[in-house]
Amino acid sequence: MIGLQWYLMGMLTILAWSGYQKLQARYLLNWKAHLGLLASAATLWMCFGWSWASFAEGEAQSGAMGLLLFGLGGLLMFTATWRFFIAPAKK
Repeated sequence: MIGLQWYLMGMLTILAWSGYQKLQARYLLNWKAHLGLLASAATLWMCFGWSWASFAEGEAQSGAMGLLLFGLGGLLMFTATWRFFIAPAKK
């Protein structure tokens, strides 16, 4: 079960890197946009790992709190980064 988690986290990392490359090709990204994307990707990666491992260990409450804390935080960071630093800087 944990092996599948690491495989999916690797695939998630590859998809995130691919999305980052496409964003960088389409938008002018400054250091704030890079930092926001990195922080949101790391937080969402942490959300996936924490929640999966918690659910696999039978700790559903911990998994739900990981989804709430890290998942919502990562989505809010990505949304704020997009709205304030990426969308206004279209090439």
